[in-house]
Amino acid sequence: MNDNRRTHEALSLRAFFDDQLHHLQTLVGSLGRHMHDEPQTEEDKRIVENFVEASNTKLRAVNDYSYKLRGHVRALYDHVLQIADEIPPPVDLNPNDFMMDPLINALFVSRKDIDKLVATEHEVDAYLRSHSKYQVPVLYLLLTACKSEKGLLGVALQGDTLIREVPQQAVNFSSHKIHTPCASRAELGAALKKYLFEHVVALLKQEMTARMVNQLYTHTDNSYESRVKSLANPDVYLNTLVEYLEIPSKLLSIDKTHFKLSKLGIKLDDDDRQSANEFDIHELTWSNNIRNVVLQVALAR
Repeated sequence: MNDNRRTHEALSLRAFFDDQLHHLQTLVGSLGRHMHDEPQTEEDKRIVENFVEASNTKLRAVNDYSYKLRGHVRALYDHVLQIADEIPPPVDLNPNDFMMDPLINALFVSRKDIDKLVATEHEVDAYLRSHSKYQVPVLYLLLTACKSEKGLLGVALQGDTLIREVPQQAVNFSSHKIHTPCASRAELGAALKKYLFEHVVALLKQEMTARMVNQLYTHTDNSYESRVKSLANPDVYLNTLVEYLEIPSKLLSIDKTHFKLSKLGIKLDDDDRQSANEFDIHELTWSNNIRNVVLQVALAR
């Protein structure tokens, strides 16, 4: 009799768990249908397809890839737009204004450096050849550079006394590059957003490619099961890619820093009264930890 009672209790408990599991599966299925029923805008489709085209077209082999990527890619895109909005409007890059703008004066050693940069950039040269001065009297560009800081011993004034062997911090800017020549501020604003998004995706592709190569050389098992679990499988590739997309700020971030530099590029205290360049810089940090100073510039032809 006790055996019959325990059997009945076990059956009742199993039925209870079966009901709960069925209820949970119904909820999950309902949620999945609800997510798929949400309308996907044409802009969302365009953003996802551009992402897939630039990252890995094999993602299209995954069932419902567009829905699986939409939320993550849209979040990344919106994050990039916020970054772009933090970058100030264009400043004049004309050589004649070299002494007038403290930021430009700090970024370049001389007016000739500005002329040389513009003259040697192939993308700019091609744009200028295809657009006359009357068509584009002012050229709008994106400028990036690398900032480095180095400690050294220098000379400083304390009142009227010259002090030697003073620890100082020198700031240098190098690897200047100009991108996306445009005919207007509005066009440059759109080009800036495109540049940031495409560069983030390109770095993601590099990271995923490196992981695939590393996986290829470290795993000698060539069985079917191993291949199914590898990044060569589009489903596995997509799931791994989504992990990278979870936190957009890890892929691109921006910092604003205030500087007060002497004409020789030495950091100065706020109360230092010598002639100085005082300005803000906006610096991007990419997923590979490379940092770039970024600004929009306008160049009169």
